Amino acid sequence: MTLPAPESGRSTAATLLPIALIAAIGFAGYAWLRTESVLAAQGEQLKSQDAQLKKVDETLKEMLREVTRMRIEQSSEGQGPQALLDKLKVYAPMASDARITEPDFQNAKREIVAIVRAFEACGESAWEPVTERLREADVKVDFDEIKLLMEIAIRLDPKAGKQIAKDVLQGQRMPYPRLRWWAADLLVRHDKPLAGQLLRQILMTESSRGVNMNRAQGAGIQIPDKAAYATTGFNNFVQRYILSEDSKLESTLTLMLTRVEHDAITIQECIKELGKRKSQQALASIKKVYDNPPLEQQNPLFLSICVRAIDEIEGKECVAWMEEKLKTAPTDTVANSIQTVLDKHK
Repeated sequence: MTLPAPESGRSTAATLLPIALIAAIGFAGYAWLRTESVLAAQGEQLKSQDAQLKKVDETLKEMLREVTRMRIEQSSEGQGPQALLDKLKVYAPMASDARITEPDFQNAKREIVAIVRAFEACGESAWEPVTERLREADVKVDFDEIKLLMEIAIRLDPKAGKQIAKDVLQGQRMPYPRLRWWAADLLVRHDKPLAGQLLRQILMTESSRGVNMNRAQGAGIQIPDKAAYATTGFNNFVQRYILSEDSKLESTLTLMLTRVEHDAITIQECIKELGKRKSQQALASIKKVYDNPPLEQQNPLFLSICVRAIDEIEGKECVAWMEEKLKTAPTDTVANSIQTVLDKHK
């Protein structure tokens, strides 16, 4: 019996196939490593270029500040920070005066930008003249100038400048409600965590009626100067607190709903934000405030805001509550607001 001849071609192919696969995998791995190496090198190169561009950008900004400073000094009688302060006294009020013509208003805005830039070019030498001017300025007469000086102070020395804004916000320096709101604006732009912390303290210890001494002393907070009390416009603190994005914002606003000392517009600001955030923890408090509004005033706008917030939080689940409240709606405006919600969820 003759045995069949061995299939040498298949045997060779079977042997070579694993080798080819290993070689292919090895080549792919090498190519991948090579690609990663190239990409890493390119990444480092891009980082280096980005750093260089930032240096160039900062150099150009510094040159622009210096050129601006020189231009302003040439157009002034004096030189240095004092000349810039003199210019600021002229242009600061013009940028907020409704009687100023549009061309003059736009020119004033451009000059103010240039003045701030020039102060930055002066650096440390401008700090003392700026802070001295802040000490002698009148908060009501020189309000617009002070606002810009506070901004300039932060740019000259961020740490010390923010301390000035902090003192103003806490009502310890240049006491004036409008200036406190401006200080809050500055801190929201330059240090949100600090702004949130300070504004939370204000909301927890003050109201349009003044300061709650027991709460302030219990929290170890300095009592603001009486001239700093916001007897009107206290809601401005709430608006700025919301912008601070404080981590305790929701619980703070919810707690404010339970305090009878706050006026309607302040509570209203809290309710609108809590509605937007769909705050379940605030739901019961908002419903209670609807039934017992500040000063027991049945303000249609206030009640309608409560209705919208409850709808934003509960959705269809609010239908039973809405149907019940529709029966006793105090005005047509409130009834229409409730009916709009009910129609939406039909």
